[in-house]
Amino acid sequence: MNAIRISALNAAVVGAFALTAPAVHADNSITFKTWNDGLGTSPNLAIGESITATRTPGSNNYADNASLMNAAWAHSGNSPWYTFYLTGEADVSITLAPTSDASALFNPGMTVWASGDTKFNGGTADFSDVAANEWNSPHSFNAVGQIGDAGTLWATGSNGNLLETLAYAVTGESHSDPAQNGWGEVILNGVHDVSVSDTFERGVTGTAVGNTITLNFNDMQAGWYTVFFGGTNTDYTAVSYTLSVSAVAAVPEPESWAMLLGGLGLIAAIARRRIV
Repeated sequence: MNAIRISALNAAVVGAFALTAPAVHADNSITFKTWNDGLGTSPNLAIGESITATRTPGSNNYADNASLMNAAWAHSGNSPWYTFYLTGEADVSITLAPTSDASALFNPGMTVWASGDTKFNGGTADFSDVAANEWNSPHSFNAVGQIGDAGTLWATGSNGNLLETLAYAVTGESHSDPAQNGWGEVILNGVHDVSVSDTFERGVTGTAVGNTITLNFNDMQAGWYTVFFGGTNTDYTAVSYTLSVSAVAAVPEPESWAMLLGGLGLIAAIARRRIV
């Protein structure tokens, strides 16, 4: 009888906690949103193709949220997480712009990560990875740091399979003092190539001005990529945004052309000697 009463009490307590406690995300800590045109959540992107997605992000789910000490919030802003599989080496452009109002007052931020041959599994909430804002990742996470930095542990190692942060861009104001930011990160206005290798691409350029961001990836390699975006200015009201990703044939670098021409010249010289 006592055991039954205790079990019932425990069940009531657990039920009450479940109703009042915030959602706890474990495996698949984040979920990917659907791309436009019926492409689902995990489309392939081939040379000559483009894909788009439409979402209304929060005004400060990427940065500038004082309660999170400017850190990003993975589960806010309609959770604008997207992924795609690039089928072959290509030059890839990723653009984030207002869906309809080109003059909309909004400051977006965006980050791109690589996970190689496997799709990002969504990560796992890491209760040992806690920010100065007292939130664990990824409820609060580091959107601008390299994989392995504080605030990214939920997405790598035993928790997830992201391999490298490639680039980020912010059109809002910088938050350059690590002591004032949740994960000790440095959040800077503009476009930033933060990759640490040439494994997934060979250079990132672009623009981040006003309400629009464009990131251009040179020689992006076949594989899975993850995109997160959101607002970086608390003063602005959320508006609809369109994320566009397009791929074109990779253009050889000048060094590659020089090597090719040099090789052709050598072959021609050898052929002439044989004829003589």
